[in-house]
Order: sequence, then C-alpha cells, then structure tokens
Amino acid sequence: MVTIEFGKNAKTIEVIDDVYDRAQAQEIAEKHKTAALGSFTGILKAFDRSRGSIILTGYRKRYEPFWHIIGESFYEYHRKNEYQFQVRPEVQSVAIAKHQIKVHPESPICVFEGTDHCFENYKREIVQDALLEKGKDYAKYLDSKTKTIKDIADLKKKDVDVLPVQIRASFLLNTLYKDILKPIQADEILDERLVINRLSLFFAPIHVFEFKEENREARATIEVDGVTGNWQKGTHLMADMAKKYWSAETMFDISTEIAGNILPGSGVAMVITKKIFEKRARGKDEAHQKNMRSAFEKRKR
Repeated sequence: MVTIEFGKNAKTIEVIDDVYDRAQAQEIAEKHKTAALGSFTGILKAFDRSRGSIILTGYRKRYEPFWHIIGESFYEYHRKNEYQFQVRPEVQSVAIAKHQIKVHPESPICVFEGTDHCFENYKREIVQDALLEKGKDYAKYLDSKTKTIKDIADLKKKDVDVLPVQIRASFLLNTLYKDILKPIQADEILDERLVINRLSLFFAPIHVFEFKEENREARATIEVDGVTGNWQKGTHLMADMAKKYWSAETMFDISTEIAGNILPGSGVAMVITKKIFEKRARGKDEAHQKNMRSAFEKRKR
C-alpha cells in the first residue's frame, strides 16, 4: 500500500507582507472615490453646490486565504518482462553473461525473460483560492515576501478581518492524489510513496476603505490590494463571512478524510503482474525516460 509522508515543515501558515501600506493604499482609494460612488456623483457635484464633499468614514484590513500545495509520488519496483532480438539464420544460440539463449525454432529470433528495475516520479502543484473554487489567481503572489505565523489569532487585531477558509486542504489533496497516483505494472514493489512537500495556507492583505458624500447616506467601499496596488469597488466595509468564527487548525485536520481515500481500490497504484505493455510513441517514451532518470539520480544523491 502506498504511504503518505509530509515533508519537514510542510504545513505552514504564511502572511504576505504589505507592499502598499495603509497610507499608500488610501492615496489610491482617494483618487478613485468618486468613481466608487458612481459616475453621476462627479457630474452632479459640478452643477449642484449643495452636494457635500466625499469623506472617508471607515477602514478595515482584510486577509484573504489561498492554498499552495506541492506533492509528488515515487514508485520503484521490479517487473518481469520478455525481450527479443533478431539473429542471422545460421545462429543456433547466443551466450549473454554465461547464459545460453536458444534461437526460436520457427524464426531467427532470440527470446529471453529479464527483470526490469523501474523508477517513476510524478509531481503536481496547486495554487487555489480558499474562498471560491473558481476564485482569484494567486500564483503571482507566491514570490511575495512573507512571514510565518503559528495561528490566525496572531492576525486578529482591531480593524482586521481574517476571512475563513471555505475550501479545505483535504479536498485539494484528493485532487492532487488523482494526478500523481498512477497504476503500475510490477511483480515486486520496492518503494511506493506519496510526499507532500508543501501544504501552506497563505493570507493576502487587502485594504478596505468606506466613503460617503456629506449630507447623504449613500456609501461606497474601495478595496486596494496590499501587494499589487490594484483597486476595485467593494460591497461592504466588513465582509459577512469575516464575522464567522473559525480555526485554521480545522483546515489542516486532514488525516481522517485522507485515510478514506488511500485505501485499496481508491485509485492507489495497483500491482499488475506479467502483462504485456502497450507500445507507446517513441518520442513520448524518450522524454518520459529522461524525466524518470533525472528524478532517480536526484533521489540517489
């Protein structure tokens, strides 16, 4: 049965540092506050002097979560295989390593059985919005400077909202397993492992500003990305889901859910003995062999 291993310090909680702090983000928001309140606001202010100024009425910092997962599988095994090569008509037998191989009685070929020593390695990386399955593309944030924290409580301060994870690690790991757990044809398995090198929960900073026009109740929010400086019109100063209580520990509690998916018959590499390989395209085989050889050499080092 395949074994699952987590690399040293694989599970982490990472907080991305601000590139744009509150003051810099507010400058960006101030430039676009009229647009946030609506295109007619600027036009009406030009003709109606009774309309008041647009003022800042609230600020909160928001942390939005996403996952970064890296995993790979290793298979090392022996497989009995039949090989053949053609000889000249007059050849009756061939000696290889003191082993006599007789020529086939009906055709000029030698057929012999050998034992293949095989090694396969497959890798998969996932960067996934932890709020929505089809959410933001967070891959560009991976090169950002971060700090590691032990618990999300370290982020919960005044005027700070930490949005709760909606997509659990177990769901994403099951997706990863389907990509790197492969059926193999083997007579003896030497090594069959799945290694999770990284299981990191990231939090990206967002500055949220609320504006309103004096003497009027209409309000609008602007969200400024603390990493890129990009802005967009928001909906509320405090996101509804930020009010929910949650713990990051539950997001890493994957043992029970994973165990149910690593039992025999659930897609784990199977042992199939003495079956003939289907022929593959030569170019594809050569590329695959090169990748496997490179992975095998790295493993030996």
